[in-house]
Amino acid sequence: MKYLQSISIFLLLIFIANKANAFSLDSNVVEESQRFNFSLYKPPVLSADAKSLRMVNLHSAVGLPKGAMELFIQHRFGPLNSGAYNWYGIDQSYMRIGLDYGLSNAFTVGASRSSMNTTADAYLKWQFVGNKKPEKSIKMAWMSNVTADIRTRKNFTQEPYYYSNRLRFVNQWIITKNLSNVLAIGLAPTVVHINLVEKKTDANDIAVISGFARLKISEKYTFTLEMGTPLNLPELFPKPVETAVFVPNNPYMSMGLDIFTARHVFHLSLSNASSMNEGFLLVADNGIFADYMRFGFNIVRRW
Repeated sequence: MKYLQSISIFLLLIFIANKANAFSLDSNVVEESQRFNFSLYKPPVLSADAKSLRMVNLHSAVGLPKGAMELFIQHRFGPLNSGAYNWYGIDQSYMRIGLDYGLSNAFTVGASRSSMNTTADAYLKWQFVGNKKPEKSIKMAWMSNVTADIRTRKNFTQEPYYYSNRLRFVNQWIITKNLSNVLAIGLAPTVVHINLVEKKTDANDIAVISGFARLKISEKYTFTLEMGTPLNLPELFPKPVETAVFVPNNPYMSMGLDIFTARHVFHLSLSNASSMNEGFLLVADNGIFADYMRFGFNIVRRW
């Protein structure tokens, strides 16, 4: 009974999004399918192969075709266990909006703005395996992201103040493999660098291991799971003083349902992370998934 109302809302949203498939396909949609070489209503196992670069929050190893653009809007709400007064988390809302662009079949760039943590970020992704032969079952990419805290100066009390104090960086090596025509898995060894930490003994560089899986349910639906946790490996990044890497007891976890329509992809998800930015969600203590479960959704549109 605790989550009955929230689950009902979740199922209602799935029903509404599914109704979008009832719209007739026009000539513009057909032209899009020919331009980007994807089959309408037939999403591949890897969502990024067709209409979306991301799984839920994390990138897959695939970039955009040359000249293509992708608009993504992400919403994340508060914990479901916050009760009926808070509408089971819906009263607490964060949003992230961004735009991606394919410089070539190998290089993709993007930028976004997040209300959570008041940040802006930009990234470059280089797909160096599988960009010339999309049918290859193994794809690899390197993704580098920089995130800036764009709050006003009065929010920073550390002296001396440097603009670089606002920055953190994420570098990922992303490997994705199709195990079959219905299942794909991915692994993303990651290093997060934080320019300014709270304590001298906190690590500026944190190694993270993250992974994901995608299961094709039907021609229109896929199920997605992704996880990530920091590793306590201070010997990889020595500092003048003894450092401590914060390793949360409850790592990041998200699961979601992807709904493919003629023009959009809708991601409906449950996650224990409030942030949608890799530089924060992978190194935070997100809480026990069952207790801090949050509903969210992504809307993706590609041209």
